[in-house]
Amino acid sequence: MDVLSPLIELLIRSVVVLMPLTVGWLAFRRLALSKSGNAWIYAVTCLLSAVTAAGTLPWALGLTAASWIFVALSLFCPMLWVGGVLVCETSRRHEYGPDPLVDTLRAVKAPRKPEPLVLESPIEEARPIFRHSKPQPNIPMATSKPAPTTRTLMTIAREIRDGRTSERRRPKLLPPPEKREMPFIRNRG
Repeated sequence: MDVLSPLIELLIRSVVVLMPLTVGWLAFRRLALSKSGNAWIYAVTCLLSAVTAAGTLPWALGLTAASWIFVALSLFCPMLWVGGVLVCETSRRHEYGPDPLVDTLRAVKAPRKPEPLVLESPIEEARPIFRHSKPQPNIPMATSKPAPTTRTLMTIAREIRDGRTSERRRPKLLPPPEKREMPFIRNRG
């Protein structure tokens, strides 16, 4: 146990310091990208976690004794971050098209079943939706011709190896040598 105790103490100290550092980095990232009135929540979270990380760093390096206030704030930082994100997400307007959760709830209330997903011939073209970007105009995607359905596995394999036979890939055999080139062979006939 004496060997593991310094390792466990180092692990605990690093976790206590890394939690506010991670929350501070996430809050600063959201603060830099935020264009809404919720930026002050990210700023307060970033400031609190930076002060907490600065307060726990001397203890983690072994320079001072542990301050219970900073350790408690360090353990509270992830909950503060989750609460801030939840508060900011409720006031965010989604301008990216229909919400899949609302569509799912409407489909559950409707008596009819949704159509099955058909991957061979979809009803409409698939269009990627990126939640963190502005909606793009409906750009038609490149479509490829559907493969004939009568192809067999052997037909596909032959197309992959470029040909119906393997003659072209086989090594060419050398012609047999002439007898005058080999005087050591005697004709026994």
